Amino acid sequence: MRSSAFLTGTLAAVCAAAMLLGGCAGSDNSNKENSKADTTVTDSSSTAQVSETAVQTTESAKIDNSGFSNEDGFMVYRVDGQPASVTGIDVSSFCGDIDWQRVKNAGVTFVMVRLGGRGYGDEGALYSDDRAVEYISGAQAAGIHTGGYFFSQATNADEAKEEARYCQELLGDLRLDYPLAYDLEFIENDTARTDGMTVEQTTDCARAFCDEAKALGYEPMLYFSESSEPSAKYDLNKLSDCELWFSEYSDAPTFPYNFGMWQYSNTATVDGVENNVDLNLRIVR
Repeated sequence: MRSSAFLTGTLAAVCAAAMLLGGCAGSDNSNKENSKADTTVTDSSSTAQVSETAVQTTESAKIDNSGFSNEDGFMVYRVDGQPASVTGIDVSSFCGDIDWQRVKNAGVTFVMVRLGGRGYGDEGALYSDDRAVEYISGAQAAGIHTGGYFFSQATNADEAKEEARYCQELLGDLRLDYPLAYDLEFIENDTARTDGMTVEQTTDCARAFCDEAKALGYEPMLYFSESSEPSAKYDLNKLSDCELWFSEYSDAPTFPYNFGMWQYSNTATVDGVENNVDLNLRIVR
């Protein structure tokens, strides 16, 4: 039986990028050149069965923020009383050992895996997550849908395209049936190559990554959240075809526009995962 979730959060500012997406509470901020609320989940006996067609950010798929509720430890989105979301986690090597069959039995239907990142120092070297391939292969063997994300420190469109191509190189013959997400984050308590980027620059980078990912056969996604940094924002009008993955640790998202995925906890405990993990839901129809 899944235990109830204790979720804490903060209100989000509209269109902000740069909340840490570490997967299992890890921080890429510790890797200069190579570089969420208590919840326990253990069983999936009451997990709702819904369609797997993702809702995109269109007016016809307008999200009613009052449709979210906590049901036995997982946040669920309902439309006219019917379930319209599926439960997922996002992970990185910080998560440690993972028994994917136990994760599936806990009610998780998808996972977003950190593929790698770019160091935030001047060099901006690309690096891989040393457990990404292992995690994706294990999740797929257990019948869990798999997507990926990349911790970006791109400062121009060419670097962002390079990051998308690097993801393809890391994946090799592995295929994703969930999106490949662009995760640009701003570094706190240290100087970084992304310091001072403008909205136009961050938007150009996101646009370039998403276009390149789509050209390579992936479904592009844009991760973003609240931030105290005024320049850490995108012009979403120029990214309207990219599915949005919104992060806000709260009882219900306050983002006023459509999104496809919501990260609502960053300190969850899920059976089968050695360390704490981020919880997400994806809107479906």
